[in-house]
Amino acid sequence: MESADPIVPPQATQSTVATESPAVSNPGGSEQNSSSKKMVIMLIVGMIVVLAIVGGIYYFLSRQQSAEQPKTAESTTAAPTKTPLAQVKDALDLELEAINVSASDSDFQTIDTDLQKL
Repeated sequence: MESADPIVPPQATQSTVATESPAVSNPGGSEQNSSSKKMVIMLIVGMIVVLAIVGGIYYFLSRQQSAEQPKTAESTTAAPTKTPLAQVKDALDLELEAINVSASDSDFQTIDTDLQKL
């Protein structure tokens, strides 16, 4: 009677399970490939956006500087005045003349007496 019943050996069931396992892992591998491709694409798009922003800022600042240059050229040729260095020197001379140096000696006398008490 044993020969009439087809008995499936345990090795046959294991081989069918083994063949099903790699089939399940393949779709997961393709998901990882598509996810890494998406990440690379997003990285490239992000870099393009950053470069566009930096380029826009550079363009804006260069246009602003070129617009200011003719104005400064007209103002220097229209009315010759003292150079900025001469103006600064004159202002510093006025400040130096306004300083009262004689009062500093009395300040040092009080500090000297305080130091002698220590």
